[in-house]
Amino acid sequence: MIKNIRKIFLPLLLIFIFVFGACKPTGTLGRAENIRIIKKSPKNLCEMDFVTESVISPSIGDSLSLDNMSVVERKKEFLRMMLPSVLVVKAKLDLDREKVLSLESIKKLTLSDKMFLEKLKKEYKTQDLKVLAKRLHTFPVSIVLAQAAIESGWGTSRFFQEANNPFGMWSFSDSHARMKALSGRDGKKVYLRKFNDLAASIQAYYALLATGKTFQDFRNMKMKTDQPLKLIQTLNTYSERGNAYVSDLANLIVFNDLQKYDHYEIGPQYLAEEVN
Repeated sequence: MIKNIRKIFLPLLLIFIFVFGACKPTGTLGRAENIRIIKKSPKNLCEMDFVTESVISPSIGDSLSLDNMSVVERKKEFLRMMLPSVLVVKAKLDLDREKVLSLESIKKLTLSDKMFLEKLKKEYKTQDLKVLAKRLHTFPVSIVLAQAAIESGWGTSRFFQEANNPFGMWSFSDSHARMKALSGRDGKKVYLRKFNDLAASIQAYYALLATGKTFQDFRNMKMKTDQPLKLIQTLNTYSERGNAYVSDLANLIVFNDLQKYDHYEIGPQYLAEEVN
């Protein structure tokens, strides 16, 4: 049993304030275990006013068109769309990892615990609980936001707007929901994954970095440091551009002050008091 889940989150170090209009959040609660999520299907940017004066509200919606905006406006709205979903997924993974660690020493597991572990073992491609805990270990939000910004052109890409895929993740299986790229590669068709919402794509992105063979160095480094500018040095394998891609990531993180978001977290009122 894990009690007082709130205690695992550090106090908010920064206050994140957006301008509020007359819009009010709409939707239903549910979906993520131990985290109350407000599910929204926004029709306009006004409906994305999901931040309170002091905490992040974990509202999740589909991606919106950011065309015909100035660069400054586009960046602001892109972060408004991405950040709550990133924090929801990160919080869920942190809770899952905490539970995996708590179950490591238990010899007789309940059926519920067994099902919980089997699901994660399958998704993260390991039968070893120590390896699973390592793969569930999250990393700074600034890296997630920076990669999403670069891969989607700050939310202007077709795959961001039509497939909720800000990371440009390819699909190599026809079992995936996916869409065809306008151009192929070496005479072959290219498909990119399609997701129901941004949170689903962020979950897949975390799983990709946690299991992909080319990201082993990144996984090792994230266990040693949480400094984003050090960690991204091992992400040269994410893009064919290699070190030039890493340089772009670093410049984007610094220029847009994305590291400040590494201290943001979901408001504690959205976390369950106790998990059985």
